[in-house]
Amino acid sequence: MVTCLATENSIETSNLSNGMRLVCEYKNTYTATLGCFIPAGAMHEMPEERGSALFLQHLLFKRTRHANQEQLEKTLEELGGKVSAIAMRHMFLFYGTVPSREVNKLIQYFADVILNGTICNQDVEREKCIILHELSKMELNKEQVVMDYLPSIAYQDTMLANSIYPETDVINQFCTENLIEFRKRLFKPPFMTLVCTGPISLQKLEDIVNKNFTRETGDCNNQLSEHSNEIQSYVEPLEYRFSGAELRLRDDDSELGYVAIGVEGPSHNDIEAYFALTVAKEIIGSWNMKSSGANHNAPYIAHRAFNTDLCRMYKSFFHKWTQSTSIWGCYFVCDKLRLEDMLRVVQQEWMRLCTTVTKKEVSRAINQCKTKELVLMNDPENRFFYIVENIFRYGYYVPIQQRLVEYEKITADKIREVSGRYIYDQSPAVVALDRIENLPEYCSIRNGMYLLRY
Repeated sequence: MVTCLATENSIETSNLSNGMRLVCEYKNTYTATLGCFIPAGAMHEMPEERGSALFLQHLLFKRTRHANQEQLEKTLEELGGKVSAIAMRHMFLFYGTVPSREVNKLIQYFADVILNGTICNQDVEREKCIILHELSKMELNKEQVVMDYLPSIAYQDTMLANSIYPETDVINQFCTENLIEFRKRLFKPPFMTLVCTGPISLQKLEDIVNKNFTRETGDCNNQLSEHSNEIQSYVEPLEYRFSGAELRLRDDDSELGYVAIGVEGPSHNDIEAYFALTVAKEIIGSWNMKSSGANHNAPYIAHRAFNTDLCRMYKSFFHKWTQSTSIWGCYFVCDKLRLEDMLRVVQQEWMRLCTTVTKKEVSRAINQCKTKELVLMNDPENRFFYIVENIFRYGYYVPIQQRLVEYEKITADKIREVSGRYIYDQSPAVVALDRIENLPEYCSIRNGMYLLRY
């Protein structure tokens, strides 16, 4: 076997006196991408703060005590860069890409937005209309709707059940004071991790960040000790109860049915299971009616779908929201009266992962996983996101060489063993929308998660 070799720049980390963590990857490029992630997602909202993360995504770069929206936009135009904010269930992320010589100014821009940002009622009222319009458009994207419902059903009565998109009446009644309190409570340097990938050293990055994020008053060590317990409450991994449950929203006026089915995946500590299920996801694969290869697709479900019109599309997924849990499963779209057949084919493939998956299939999937890992290294923005994901989940970055070695360890026996633990005889979470009269009852779906042997 030929091992795929790859080299990457070293990633250095440090902790500043104000509690902020820096993660820096030096790369000799013409642009730099940097940003901060904070444990300030929908799962961190208090009941009275529901919707705060989503509103802050829209309002973060609106105004500060020193500049209005027009001035902030003009500053960004002069930098020749772009910035964005993303609110998620488990964290809040804002980042930007600028020419490498403008890193200093981008950090100044972020420091002004975070330390001096202001929120007014006028901006909140304006964003209510925009957010409601976006939600109405989102309802047309059935995949996004289904995948947003899935963790809410799987983790009922836990913080992870909070969708980033609150109910319409919550948006209409949203209070500016609650958003200000949410921001004041969580947007503090001790909670922030700044990630930078580009032609800047860690020492230079420390100097710039220290200059712009310095606390104005008080002793840093005393203030950090005051927040230590609060920081631990957001950083430490928590247990989230996974529920085998379902949600069905039937609409017989639709021609298609949209279904997602998933089981609970491993925590970040179970590295072996994580890589095994990542390979298993590639074995199941994905397919849609635009896929090339026609009858020569490797995954069995793709081959079956092309030959029998089993579905319009399907894709396997492996979503990780927190350090202690994840969801592994499959999303598919079918014509009416084909959902039962498609579900049975998917579950049969899952059972085959637990029993008779072949060495050839595993080898092909491992090569696909390696290729995807290597491709990420050449895309600056995706590279930034991948570093953020690693730091958030593990607390450190896993080098590409180590990840490739972990993939090499995966065998057909390991796939069967891990699938037996996480898939076989487990109660899945199911979300189904629109033309779903043909979808079997939950008890029947649950029975498809194991095999009867005589």
